[in-house]
Amino acid sequence: MKYKAAIFDMDGTILDTSADLTSALNYAFEQTGHRHDFTVEDIKNFFGSGVVVAVTRALAYEAGSSRESLVAFGTKDEQIPEAVTQAEVNRVLEVFKPYYADHCQIKTGPFPGILDLMKNLRQKGVKLAVVSNKPNEAVQVLVEEFFPGSFDFALGERSGIRRKPAPDMTSECVKVLGVPRDKCVYIGDSEIDIQTARNSEMDEIAVNWGFRSVPFLQKHGATVIVDTAEKLEEAILGE
Repeated sequence: MKYKAAIFDMDGTILDTSADLTSALNYAFEQTGHRHDFTVEDIKNFFGSGVVVAVTRALAYEAGSSRESLVAFGTKDEQIPEAVTQAEVNRVLEVFKPYYADHCQIKTGPFPGILDLMKNLRQKGVKLAVVSNKPNEAVQVLVEEFFPGSFDFALGERSGIRRKPAPDMTSECVKVLGVPRDKCVYIGDSEIDIQTARNSEMDEIAVNWGFRSVPFLQKHGATVIVDTAEKLEEAILGE
């Protein structure tokens, strides 16, 4: 067995959350007087670096920022339009967070083959975890709803710990799992996940069914990209 622990991102990796995220963000933007016609493809460009960055990206996109420029948001290279203030980000978040928490399971569900993947990995003795930039409250709800008893550890964004791509969340995960870093693999669908694995000194596997395209993942350094849950299982087990 190649890895003793598999640590998964959530959105775009094990769960297709895009429809519920789209509905919730459009609702929050409508309630706060903004455009509220974002598409699923828009949402995929907004999310990945935590909900604060997602709302900031959406407001910037509304203000005229290009999709390409949004990638830098949440990094030292971000160029946020003057029209996007922290006060307005917070105002949208006050609506988005509780609404999404209450409506995060309507259209969300596991990607094809993911439930069998979890079952097979557990049977082989692989420890399983989720480390996501999604708010921790939503992570816990969705894990319990769709993967009861599957994960040994689950953590979302919360106060007191830096979000991905900082290694803090994966460090807490490794401590709980009791598995050496070189026997852990991080699986995700975005540049944030690739950076997280590297910052955490772990191997990484990218999936091609999430929020980022294969060329985008390759551009950002993905070395292993799989296109089915079955191939992901093979990559984790080393078969």
